Amino acid sequence: MKPLLILLRIVLVGLFWSIFFIEGIRVIMLTNWHFDIFRSSHWLHAWNLWLSGWVIDEPKEWAFILIVLTSIPVWITVWAALSTIKWGSVFAFLSFLPIKIFNSVFEKQVKKITNTASVKVVKKKKSYKEIRPKSVRGPIEDNSTPKSIFDEERKAALSGVTMKSKPRSSLPLPNKPETKEFTHSLFEMGDTEPLDFDLFAETPPPAQKNTSIKNEESSAKKENNQNESKKKTPEKTTPNQPIKQKSGGANSSFELLKQKGYDIITGATIKNTFIDFIGVSKTQICMCLNDKEPGDWLADEERFNDEEPLWFSESSHRISPVRKVDLARLTLEETLKDADLSFDVVPFVIEQIGNIINAEDMLDIWKDIGVKVTRIDRGTPKEIPLFAKTLEEADGNVDKAIFEKIKKLLRSIA
Repeated sequence: MKPLLILLRIVLVGLFWSIFFIEGIRVIMLTNWHFDIFRSSHWLHAWNLWLSGWVIDEPKEWAFILIVLTSIPVWITVWAALSTIKWGSVFAFLSFLPIKIFNSVFEKQVKKITNTASVKVVKKKKSYKEIRPKSVRGPIEDNSTPKSIFDEERKAALSGVTMKSKPRSSLPLPNKPETKEFTHSLFEMGDTEPLDFDLFAETPPPAQKNTSIKNEESSAKKENNQNESKKKTPEKTTPNQPIKQKSGGANSSFELLKQKGYDIITGATIKNTFIDFIGVSKTQICMCLNDKEPGDWLADEERFNDEEPLWFSESSHRISPVRKVDLARLTLEETLKDADLSFDVVPFVIEQIGNIINAEDMLDIWKDIGVKVTRIDRGTPKEIPLFAKTLEEADGNVDKAIFEKIKKLLRSIA
């Protein structure tokens, strides 16, 4: 089989090269010497000139003779060289070249978008020395005795002269800063007179009851008692009051499903996808996948080269959770159909702590796919609707036997 293929390649290459070479020689001869290689009359005229003693002395005439003489060797040599080339690989490379160029350009654009979206300005925090307030008190100085007295005593000791000691009590005492009174429960004796207690016993200050501190302590006790009474009394909610979305990740979506009246199945695996919560009502099943991946993500729901759609971050990528929950939805619908159960399956992707950069552009695409992308807790941006507002009220409780049957079907799928 191989010799036949090689022979076929040689014949095809020779055919195309012969057509190209002969046409090229003909054009050159017609343009420069008006000589047509396909006309026998032109060849007879050249032969007659040669027989009549044609003298070749001009460069143009030499070029004509050289082209005629070397055309056949050049034709055979180039044919042999072209026959050694593997034209199949050449054509394959040329056909896939535009796709490779498109892929490289697309990857560069995605990197640019992720880099521009993830750049955040980090402000350097001021140090404690810059933020802290200035000191109210001045620098600490020892004003107990003037320096001059110590200088006189030192000089007298060196000279051996005894110096009459002056009473230090006659020196003027420095002004003491006013200090607030400190009261302690040990020294408070109720209505009895306070003890006269002073270490220095120079100017005994009159003892006063610190009534302001008592008033503050009593008011603080009253506020604590009121807060405890508020905690004990449960908050009453009216039916028209909107449900407040609590924080807590998976627990908040679980509580919202419960408040809306759904029977809940937790932790089901469908089509290799872990579904956090499945809410079942009379005619509807809500599949809730909590997206717990942090960071900024660029969402893309288009498949490329038969690969699953990917979400890109600055440093990694992953399969789209929208695609995962959509495949799980299709599998569950087929399983319910085989079991003669009719339910409207609604898939949810609940963004918990991540940020989808291009969410505003993807809302229509997610709607066409049939997956509801919502947010709770720290999920962003604000263009994504809240899970509490998107989730509809249950249209009634499902029969217990059917609920148990759905549980068994989910175990069989996993």
